[in-house]
Amino acid sequence: MQHQKAAVFILLGQSNAVGHGLPMREEDIIKAPLKNVFGLSRNENQSFDSKELVWRGYTSFGMNLAEEQDNTYSVANCLAALWQKHIDEGNKAKLPDLYIIQIAIGAQGVTEEYMWHPDREKKLIPGVLGTVDISLFPFCEHIFGLLDDSFAKMEMEYGIIGLHWRGGENDVTAAEDYLTKHLENIYTRLFDSFNRLLHTPPIVLHKIVCPDRMNDMDPTGQYLAKMNYINSVFDALQDRYANVSVFDVRNAPQYVPNIRGNGLFIEDAVHFTPEVNRWVASCIMEACE
Repeated sequence: MQHQKAAVFILLGQSNAVGHGLPMREEDIIKAPLKNVFGLSRNENQSFDSKELVWRGYTSFGMNLAEEQDNTYSVANCLAALWQKHIDEGNKAKLPDLYIIQIAIGAQGVTEEYMWHPDREKKLIPGVLGTVDISLFPFCEHIFGLLDDSFAKMEMEYGIIGLHWRGGENDVTAAEDYLTKHLENIYTRLFDSFNRLLHTPPIVLHKIVCPDRMNDMDPTGQYLAKMNYINSVFDALQDRYANVSVFDVRNAPQYVPNIRGNGLFIEDAVHFTPEVNRWVASCIMEACE
């Protein structure tokens, strides 16, 4: 029996992986489940006790397995809409069906006080930002550990087109000596686990490029210096792992130097605009065609 092929896209991180503050216009909300794009519904998969993954036709609500903030212009929602559009336009021969995994909670880094820290006490409290409390690393391990069996049961072969990490901003609150001693090791623990469970997928780290926000939070420049240090760790990880690359959103056509937010962010200077997220989705799409 010849197995069908499927593409898997994984989006992890914090608020820029959620699409925080970017509510979709009514006409862009994906209400009817898509025919060729699928996601893991939060109601059926947000558990440490699940034994198998439940995929549903993709909608722009109920598909982030972590925070409850739906119908946003996240990269996941933008990619889902673009992927289905290309198939509807006759590109099914070029594109397999897409399966999306999104796990993100706003304001969470990887250092000790945040939900991505690998040694955090295991817990899963669902809800909106401010209520939700999930130990994200073991939760990802649980979900990723079910992936092979899920596609085997569907008699499908799958390939991961990218695990995109959009996070790290909140780690500027950690002490400088803590970051220099521990940050790279923490990411190494995360990525070693993901590589083992996902068979060394392409991992894409999105550089943190919000200097105005850093200076808003700390005019002394310490947060800006830590932001640059975190980016240097991303560069080091790219050098260490053959399957890790760094993505710089400043290559977007929306980028404008020497103005606040550089044309990339909404008014808060930390959350990317819908147009930027659509551009990121188009880059992912182009790499698959």
